[in-house]
Amino acid sequence: MYVWTGPWAQVQDPTPLLRQLAGDFAHRIARVWPAPHGTFLIADAARRHLVCLVLAGADGIPPELEMLLDGPLKRAIRRGLPGAPEGLERALGRTGEIAWPAGAYSVLLTALADPMQAKVLRHAEVITPVLVEGLAEVPVALLRASNGQLRPNAVQAALLTEAYDLIARRDGAKAANAAANRWGRSKTLQGMFERVGQDIIAELPAPPFPGTATLRPLASKAAMRDAARRYRNCLASNRLVWAAAGDHAFYEWLGGPGVIVELNRDPLFGWRLNEARIHQNGTVPVADRPALIEALKAMGVHVGRCHWSFAGDLDRAWHSDFQADAPDPELNELFGY
Repeated sequence: MYVWTGPWAQVQDPTPLLRQLAGDFAHRIARVWPAPHGTFLIADAARRHLVCLVLAGADGIPPELEMLLDGPLKRAIRRGLPGAPEGLERALGRTGEIAWPAGAYSVLLTALADPMQAKVLRHAEVITPVLVEGLAEVPVALLRASNGQLRPNAVQAALLTEAYDLIARRDGAKAANAAANRWGRSKTLQGMFERVGQDIIAELPAPPFPGTATLRPLASKAAMRDAARRYRNCLASNRLVWAAAGDHAFYEWLGGPGVIVELNRDPLFGWRLNEARIHQNGTVPVADRPALIEALKAMGVHVGRCHWSFAGDLDRAWHSDFQADAPDPELNELFGY
């Protein structure tokens, strides 16, 4: 802590312009360069950032502060920040006109000291607090895989880190690093996040039935995505998540027109036909349904009402005029009417 008895000890209020450019550091800067603060204000942005960076790591006003605006920038950096990471001089020239929050300067120094983060900063046309704070959150494996080309912001980086940690907890660090390698090969942020969305879904559990010559299980994420492409339906989105959770299973019927068959685990009947649809979620032709129903029943699948339909009949059965729902409309619904 320094105690000053000269002109710096006098209270100097910063002007509005200094407040705008120097932010949280304006009052301390005004004590060194009183209003109208000309010496500081006419300095280039890199010098002003250096002053703020030095102040960010000091409790008071370091005695060398005035000298930071004189001579070559490289020498001023050595004077104000001995041991500063390589690349700081170049970075200061790309940090904009407005002072950063104190904590962001610390993150910048840490990023420049890391080879992969520093590589991203070297290629950035503009360096912002959002960029450096985002880099601090990105898994090292992802930065390495992308060869320093990815530049997510802080919010995007937090999502990437959460996804990476989720996969590491579920499948182990080796799998998480492999996923990060896939993400890093993306050409765009959009493409990267599409890959992340695919990888956070767990691989599918084993199908409940091994299948037959005409009923083939879609037993993997890759098989589900391939079927979604061929049938032009939603198997690759929400249905894939359901299958990964273990209460839904999907098969492809190869007898007659191709049909995607969805089974779900019913609490009363066990595995049950939940839906069957042809290309683009079209209705299964009536003539082709009996063979599919027979094959499903032979495999051990319940084809008929679900537990809530049966429970609904039980709830109403005590009425003297009760009539059970006819099964045919319900079966028709399974196939798209």
